[in-house]
Amino acid sequence: MSDQDQAAEALAGEWAAKVRRYTPLTQLQLKPNPKKASSPEVAVIAEGERVLKATAGQDYVVVLDERGRNLTSEGMADLLAQASERGASGLTFCIGGPFGHSPAVRQRGNDTIKLSSMVLNHQIANLVLLEQLYRGWTILRGEPYHH
Repeated sequence: MSDQDQAAEALAGEWAAKVRRYTPLTQLQLKPNPKKASSPEVAVIAEGERVLKATAGQDYVVVLDERGRNLTSEGMADLLAQASERGASGLTFCIGGPFGHSPAVRQRGNDTIKLSSMVLNHQIANLVLLEQLYRGWTILRGEPYHH
């Protein structure tokens, strides 16, 4: 593992620990291109199959995609609150692989949001997501982190 990968993993661990102050959090990283396909389309389909197998049927699924809708930090807090109000057993955020999400994952998603209009490396997307989850929880609890 490179120094950059180790640094990103350590930072993600710090943010995950902050989120766990408010809610249980499980992170599952699926290996990209599980069938070692040479075709990006085949790889995306195989990745999507693994994502769907790892997603519980009653979860509220949020697909992260640069073409998704914009959210403010307050909007993220609303998304967190509304998922539980809708009776979801869990809230699952899906960060795509190098070629994005399969049509099946997009169809399964209850919502599609973007963290940025730019494509983000999955490690950076994970960090941004974790920080925004933490920020969302502090907004819901009226804690001073947001401002």
